Amino acid sequence: MGKGLKGLLALAFMVALLPDTAHAAWLQAKSRHFTIYSESNEAKLRDFAEKLEKFDCLLRRVTGIDDPQAGSPVHVYLLSNDAKVKAIARNPHLSGFYTTSDRFAFAVLGRGQKTGQFDAGAEEILFHEYSHHFMLHHFPAAYPAWYVEGFAEFFSVVKFPKDGSIEFGHIPLMRAPGLIMASPYPLKQLFARDTEGLGLRDGDRYYGTAWLLTHYYQYRPDRREEISHYLKDLSAGVPDMKLDSYFAGGVDGLEKDLRAYMRQRLTASRLAANAVTVGEIAISPVDPVRGALIEDELRLMNHPPADELPLIADSIRATSAKFPPNAYALTLLAEAEWKAEKKDEALADADRAIALDPALSRAYGVRANVLLDRAYDSDAEADWKAARSMIVKANRADTEDPVPLALYYRYHQMRGGEMPDVGYDGLAKAYALLPQNPEYRANYAASMAARGDYARASRLLDPLAFSPHPSGMREWAVGQKAEYDARAKEKAPPAKPPASAAP
Repeated sequence: MGKGLKGLLALAFMVALLPDTAHAAWLQAKSRHFTIYSESNEAKLRDFAEKLEKFDCLLRRVTGIDDPQAGSPVHVYLLSNDAKVKAIARNPHLSGFYTTSDRFAFAVLGRGQKTGQFDAGAEEILFHEYSHHFMLHHFPAAYPAWYVEGFAEFFSVVKFPKDGSIEFGHIPLMRAPGLIMASPYPLKQLFARDTEGLGLRDGDRYYGTAWLLTHYYQYRPDRREEISHYLKDLSAGVPDMKLDSYFAGGVDGLEKDLRAYMRQRLTASRLAANAVTVGEIAISPVDPVRGALIEDELRLMNHPPADELPLIADSIRATSAKFPPNAYALTLLAEAEWKAEKKDEALADADRAIALDPALSRAYGVRANVLLDRAYDSDAEADWKAARSMIVKANRADTEDPVPLALYYRYHQMRGGEMPDVGYDGLAKAYALLPQNPEYRANYAASMAARGDYARASRLLDPLAFSPHPSGMREWAVGQKAEYDARAKEKAPPAKPPASAAP
């Protein structure tokens, strides 16, 4: 991290520590699929929550998903301005982002309005990211990068007329300059690459062309079967795929037709109001100390580098000191201390939190992590027993919290020996609650491999190995998937010989 950025971060934390720093009142909106935090008024928050539930309904109607297992609700944080978002993202170019913690997926956005018609607003960013979330939850597979991004771009621009209907498939105007002035991205390159190394101009062309191609197949039934066949074979791992063979006229013919399609008046779609369901939305005030700590909590959840953790812990401690003792604040402080390797302090603050609220699963989770590390170092039976007891208490406090479920699997991993069925079951439920979390997905894949199901283990890694964005996790998943594929091939029964053609 450069000295300039470190200085800005230190200044931000110093401002947070000022005793007279004012915090507007935070509100929380809870619906079936979302938990939203905002400092806006109740009417605006309700309107935003309704739009998100309508958007989820749209995705389910269009894709035919009717899964009662919704998973953990996505948490959405609406901050007062984009500058705060950029600081928490540690990226001056982001106006919003989505990622996962070990408990839930979350998105962080600014409440400011779009600065121009060719910019992305908070809703477009969230709809794009939630489309990724939805795809990964309900139909994860080995999709090409352009389709992953094209699907999200296709649903990123949605309109909500006053009649209660939903319009979708509109042109994402922020991609229009790249498409029109610079021309679409060459399809052979689009099919062959991911998003790594794309500059601003080529990035707009890439994302714009991915949207255009997805739109084209959505509204051209005669071509839709082609892409379905191509995606199915790619997901199935069909070897030696010949790209030209999937499209009438080959890729060059497809590109010619796509350019002609772009010059037409493009169609959008409408979901009728009577097909839209929202469900109950409950709005309540956020506890003042929790509201004051939201930005620190976001910094802590957004995978900060090690050198930021002491600053985050200091900021949480200073803010908490302005309020009466609070179990949530103490738990958040304990988490920061544990991640900063201050395990004794973390244990003490978790104990203080539990004394105030004996039903707080998150505090037991911090204790369990500290005690697991202690047991691993000592290998003493009493320490293992204490760690297991904390995991059980965390799970009993909240059976839908994925952390203690995953911790029970980790407990048996660290201790060694045969993994009991309950360990596998706990990890399976943690994964089911939050399949977007790459660690849960990777561990669940490993658990399937440990049980000898290498084919399923390999399929579970598809979304990681075929991620459109480069990362260490993607590189690991590619290698691990190859290993699982090889092991699956070793286990496969020999192919039956072909039937004789002789009479």
